[in-house]
Amino acid sequence: MAFEGNVKDFGLSEIFQLIALQKKSGMLSISGEENVVIFFREGVIISTRDRRNKTHDPLKDYLLRYGFIGRDDMNKIQQVQAETNLDLTDILLSERHFSEDELKTIFTAQIQETLHEVLSWPQSHYKFIIGMHVLHGIISFASLKVEGLLMESMRRIDEFPELLRIFPSEDMTIRQLAMPPENPPELNRNEEIIYELLEDELSLGELIISAKMARFCTYETLKSILEKGLLEIIKDSAPTAEESVQETAEKTKDSRKRLVPTFAAVCLLLAFFFIGEYIVPMVLPSGKGNASTIRRGDSFPVLEGYFAGNMKELKLRQLEVTIREGLEEYFAYKGTYPFTLEILAVRNY
Repeated sequence: MAFEGNVKDFGLSEIFQLIALQKKSGMLSISGEENVVIFFREGVIISTRDRRNKTHDPLKDYLLRYGFIGRDDMNKIQQVQAETNLDLTDILLSERHFSEDELKTIFTAQIQETLHEVLSWPQSHYKFIIGMHVLHGIISFASLKVEGLLMESMRRIDEFPELLRIFPSEDMTIRQLAMPPENPPELNRNEEIIYELLEDELSLGELIISAKMARFCTYETLKSILEKGLLEIIKDSAPTAEESVQETAEKTKDSRKRLVPTFAAVCLLLAFFFIGEYIVPMVLPSGKGNASTIRRGDSFPVLEGYFAGNMKELKLRQLEVTIREGLEEYFAYKGTYPFTLEILAVRNY
């Protein structure tokens, strides 16, 4: 079974909540500024890595973007992948680039960033394909509740414009200031990492790569250090910073409107699902029982033909729905549709 729509009609946050509430398993495909897939198992998010798309791996991009893996090392890993057909996570663990706990932390942060990005898109189209078949072959290091991810994404979308106002360009240069000899401020772990990196002057872009944390986390930590009087901005070479902040604020305002949970809309969609999945199957088969009570020889030949015709039509419709659902699950797993329908039966779709 699949359902789809546009964020203008029904927001992504409501779709996430609906999937979580019904504890559905399947794949949510989102098309906006790019194509993203999110996999759910019993209502929790387990991955955003599409095994059908070998050219785009959000985990690989995340590792490169934030300096967890250098470009040369990643090229070697990809060569091993091509020779062995192993998953990226298997190679990272076997060659001890990360421990399993470290990989779980990175995996979780990457999913959170992906969710933050798709919820910020002004326009997108979604399609959710329900079924355990689409989860075959998915390698996951996380089981994340939708509610927590949404709350964190909303916080980031709300606070990011202010961070961009303070740090409007990645070309700006930043350095640390000396700790005061008396009553030095306390730093948390992320602040210590950033503060030590800024012993030498760095551009914001260089710091993002060196910090090994998501962009939002780097900006947030910088703001905290700046408020403690331990940071100095040397140069800001962004002439259009105010325009960028204004555009980001407008986009964020639109995104927040879509992120506000619409309880009535969720209830309406739940009602439609409940009617389609439970009420209709209970009501329609009753026609079969009524038709069977009419004995041959009774004076209801027209009714008998009417019920028989309706039951035949109903069975054909049910068969059509079953085939369509099988085709969607097959496509979600393989990326293409089967050459013949017999393949669906052979492979238990």
